[in-house]
Amino acid sequence: MINEISIGCSSTNSKYGKRLDTVIVELNSKAKISGLFTSNKFKSAPVQICLDHFKGKMSGKKLLIVNAGNANAATGKKGILDAKKLVKSISDLSGVSSNQILPFSTGVVGELLDMKSLIPAFEDCLKNLNKNSWSDFASAIMTTDTKIKLVRISKKIGAKKYHIIGVAKGVGMIEPNMATTLSYIFTDLNLSQSSLNKLHKKICDRTFNAISIDGDQSPSDSSILVSTGTSEINSKNNLKKIEEDLFSVFNELSEKLVLDGEGSTKLLRIKVKGLSSESDCKRVALKIANSPLVKTAAFGEDPNWGRIIAAAGNTNIKEFDINKLSLKIGNYPVLVRGNLSKKYKESYGKREFKKRKINLEISLGTSKNFFTVIGSDLTPEYISINSDYRS
Repeated sequence: MINEISIGCSSTNSKYGKRLDTVIVELNSKAKISGLFTSNKFKSAPVQICLDHFKGKMSGKKLLIVNAGNANAATGKKGILDAKKLVKSISDLSGVSSNQILPFSTGVVGELLDMKSLIPAFEDCLKNLNKNSWSDFASAIMTTDTKIKLVRISKKIGAKKYHIIGVAKGVGMIEPNMATTLSYIFTDLNLSQSSLNKLHKKICDRTFNAISIDGDQSPSDSSILVSTGTSEINSKNNLKKIEEDLFSVFNELSEKLVLDGEGSTKLLRIKVKGLSSESDCKRVALKIANSPLVKTAAFGEDPNWGRIIAAAGNTNIKEFDINKLSLKIGNYPVLVRGNLSKKYKESYGKREFKKRKINLEISLGTSKNFFTVIGSDLTPEYISINSDYRS
């Protein structure tokens, strides 16, 4: 539990029946917020409003409001007006200034919000605020997710304890370029706004920005990192440990997203190293992660390493040299500087590809640069989910 955070959840009794689908998170006046949002040029109405609110000063009591089932994206001026009306209504009900309320929506694109059901549901959220509704929060923001994504850790610096709690959702339209779908991470540490922003961006780039399920990017992608400032720990002198602990929460949430990816049965951890820049390593890793041939091989538990190196070579990176390429599946060397390893056996690869989590390592040079991307397989269920009905 993190002091000074209260959560209320309710249901609109619409798309998901009586299931929880609305959330309000109330933050104390000392809380600092860092926000990262989709780089997709097609941004949802709530994302546009959040970006506008972040241009001003976030001070005083603050609210995060979330609805699932409708993304309020591609809804034109009416969508913006509806989102603003929702914020104004909650402001009137709560007494919190409109510019201190951040709205988030996730779900179907191209449909207008049902204001008649949303406003009463959010009013109910305000009446139900408490400090123990983290599981309800994680459940209420789900769309095609099958499992909640909730991570909690408690750590100590000296004799003093601090907490980090993370909640996320998203199993499709995932190859983020800022964060991924919706994610909310909270800590009671007292971090400066500058440190909060730097840590958020740095950790997101290595976690939420390093996963891919289907190569598509949502217009609603949002990541929020909150520091309530209630801990007495000197954060400034312990930033390295704090970064490690925050990373562990972000990373575990990222893995949960991929493991629950639409139709997913496998997690692919793809590490590329040795190129002259980290960004080139990331390009190669993402190319492999997004290859339909690699993804279907993973589903079929077929260690078809030819598909892996073919995808790697399809990146137009000038320094790519097949004679420098080494590949490992798990701990087994398959290629060593362009030559098939004499120690490799097909049975080794098959053993690794039967695992739920498959580790691939590609070396393309001697540089110390590396980047790791987490991807999923491609299954008939993914096609069924995305063709049989709207999510």
